[in-house]
Amino acid sequence: MVNSLNFKAIKFNSSVKLKPLLISILIGVIICFIPKPNMVPRNGWYLLAVFIAIIVACALGAVSLGLASFIGIFILTCTHIITVKTAFSSYAEGVIWLIVCADCLSIGITKTGLGKRIAYNLIKKIGKRTIGAGYSLVICEIILSMLIPSSASRSCGIVFPIAKSLSRAYGSKVGDGTEKKAGEFLMLTALHSNLISSSLFMTSSVVNLLAITMARDLGVKENITFGMWFLMALLPSLVAFIVIPIIIYFLCPPEIKKMDNVKELMDKKLEELGPISKSEKLMIFVFAIVVFLWIIGNKINLDVTTVGVLGLIILISTGIVSWEEFTGKKEIWNLLIWLGAFMMMAGQLNKLGVIKWISSIVREHIYTKSWMLTLIIVCIIMYYLHYLFASNTVHFTALFSAFLTILLSAGAPTIVSMFLLVNISALSSGLTHYGLAQGGVYFSEGYVKQKKWWFVGFCVSIAHLLIIIGIGMLWWKLIGIY
Repeated sequence: MVNSLNFKAIKFNSSVKLKPLLISILIGVIICFIPKPNMVPRNGWYLLAVFIAIIVACALGAVSLGLASFIGIFILTCTHIITVKTAFSSYAEGVIWLIVCADCLSIGITKTGLGKRIAYNLIKKIGKRTIGAGYSLVICEIILSMLIPSSASRSCGIVFPIAKSLSRAYGSKVGDGTEKKAGEFLMLTALHSNLISSSLFMTSSVVNLLAITMARDLGVKENITFGMWFLMALLPSLVAFIVIPIIIYFLCPPEIKKMDNVKELMDKKLEELGPISKSEKLMIFVFAIVVFLWIIGNKINLDVTTVGVLGLIILISTGIVSWEEFTGKKEIWNLLIWLGAFMMMAGQLNKLGVIKWISSIVREHIYTKSWMLTLIIVCIIMYYLHYLFASNTVHFTALFSAFLTILLSAGAPTIVSMFLLVNISALSSGLTHYGLAQGGVYFSEGYVKQKKWWFVGFCVSIAHLLIIIGIGMLWWKLIGIY
C-alpha cells in the first residue's frame, strides 16, 4: 500500500510558495531562541514569534491569509501557547459578524445593478471632460462607500470596470501607445479615490471596524459612533477628494481633455440595464433603513451588528439575495476565518504585555515632550512602512496596536489617534502597486507603468499627510473631538 504511493507526484498547492514559507518559518524559529525581555512572559514571546512569522509569510506571498491563520492557530494550540478556547474566541466578536452581514448588502447592490446605475448616471452628467470623468469616478466611490463595506468589492467589482470602459471610450487602450490619452489618469484617480473613501464611513472598510475592536482590547473606553466617524472624516476627506485628482491630473496629464460622446455611451449602458427594477427600489429602501439605524443606533441602544443582521434578514427574506448566494460567496467566509485569527492574536499580544514592550522600545527612540510631534512622527513612520507590506490589512494589523499604545502613552487624544492611524493605513496603500488587492488589479491592466505608479504614489503621499494631519487636526479641534 505504501509502496504504491507516488511521493514524487506530491506537490505543494500552487498558492503555497515553499521558499518564502520556509523563510518565514526560519524567522519565527530564530525569534523563539532570542532571549526574551523580562517584561514579556514566555508564552507571549512565542506568540510574537508566530505572529511575525505569519506576517512575513503573508508579506512575501507565501500563503493566503486564510491558510496562514489556520497554520497560526494550529501551532499556537498544539504547543499550548494558548488554549483552543482562546484561539477561537474572536469569532464571537460582533464586529466580525457585522462585516459578514454588511457584505451581504454588497451582494444586493451588485446583483440588482444599482451600483452600476448610480455610476453610469454620474458619468453621464459630469464625464464630458477628462477631469470631469475622473471626478465622476470619485463621486461613484463616495456613494458606493455608503453601500458596499468592502473597498475591494466596490473598486474591483464596479468602479474598475467602469474606469476601464471610460478609458477605452476615450480611445485609450493598453499596448498601442494610447495609454496616456486618458487611461493612466483615470485608473490612478479611481484607485486613489477608493483609498480615501475607505475611511469616509465607519462601515466603508473592514479595517475601520477592526480598529474599534483592537482599540477596545487596548483598554480604550471612548466610544466612536457612526455619526461621529463620518463627521471626523468629512472635511479632510472632502479636501482629499478635490485635491488628489488635480495632483494626479498634473502628474499624468491626459492627452485627450474632452470627449463629446460620453452621454451617448452612458445612455447605451443605461439602456442595457433597463428601467429601474423593483429589486433596485427595494435595495434602496433596505439600505436607507440600515444606514438610518446605524446613525441613531447609539441613541436607542441598538448595536450596529444587530442592525446588520436585520439588513441581512430583509435581503434574504425578500429574495434580493438568496441564501445560496450569501453562503456561496467565498470571500465572506475567507474574510471571517483570517480576521478572527488576526484579531485573536493581536488581542493576546496586548494581554500578554508584548504590545506594551514594543511600544516602550519605540517610545524611547521617538520620545518628545509634545504629543503632537510624537503623533506626526508615528504617522509618517506608519505611512512609509507600507512599502514593506503587500496588504493593507496585514500592514494595519501588524502596526496599529503598537503605534496606538505609543500615542496614548504620549498623551495624544484617544479617538484622534485611532482615527488617524486607520486613515494612514488606508491612504498609504497607494504608495506601491502591491500595497493592496485592488492596486494589483488596476496595475495589472497595464495603463500605468510601475515607475509612474510609485512616483505618483509618493507625491500623493505628501498631500495626504498634509491634509489628514494638518487640516484634520484643525477640524477635529473645531468640532470638539479633543
